[in-house]
Amino acid sequence: MKLMKLPSDLYPSFSVVYIQNPNRIYAIPILGFLIKFFICIPQYIMLFFLGIALLIVVFIINPFVVLFSGKYWNTAYSLVVGVQVMSMKISLYFFGLTNTYPGFDLSTNGDFTLDIPKPETPNRLFAVPLFGGFARLILLIPFYFYMTIIEYVTFIGVAGSSFVVLFSGKYPESMYELIRDWHRLNLASSLYFVGIYDSYPSFWISMNHKNIKIALIALVALYTIFYQIFTLGAMF
Repeated sequence: MKLMKLPSDLYPSFSVVYIQNPNRIYAIPILGFLIKFFICIPQYIMLFFLGIALLIVVFIINPFVVLFSGKYWNTAYSLVVGVQVMSMKISLYFFGLTNTYPGFDLSTNGDFTLDIPKPETPNRLFAVPLFGGFARLILLIPFYFYMTIIEYVTFIGVAGSSFVVLFSGKYPESMYELIRDWHRLNLASSLYFVGIYDSYPSFWISMNHKNIKIALIALVALYTIFYQIFTLGAMF
């Protein structure tokens, strides 16, 4: 097993096993995604109810705990970690980075590692109800814009990788890295938003196979810019 690690100074500590035998049936365009979508419906239902719990525990109760005690509530921390792990198992399975069915437990399945330390001194200012979440959301706007571009690039990579896997049985390392790094960006932004981590998330992605990555990112960025210009022009 080849464990694809990210730089040690990135948050969160995240690594993914490079898949050696991707399932060719799942790589059939459209059909593979539909199969995985339907067999993961129980997990999506589970995540829906976990999301409701997250809303109550993390966004309503926990800010008051942090504000008045200076500590992150253990229940909120455990719930955030569990939801992130479960979401990661589903997403890695859906995007073809693992053949392992997500299951229903909130622990990693051996195909990836994720270390999210509990915050020792969470920022009390960001814990002020409504203000804290709104402030973090505003600060994350540039990061969300960047992450959206990487997301579009990732979807292109997934589509292209499907054909490579289908005909060669191998997952292209360049696209594998993009998908992994996009997941790291999502994790970092989510953990910043819920107050697990107070440092601004890193924009870093691997630049191995940089030519194809830069080309895809530039293509998506140009499309996004021209689309916005066209949309604004149509309004006037």
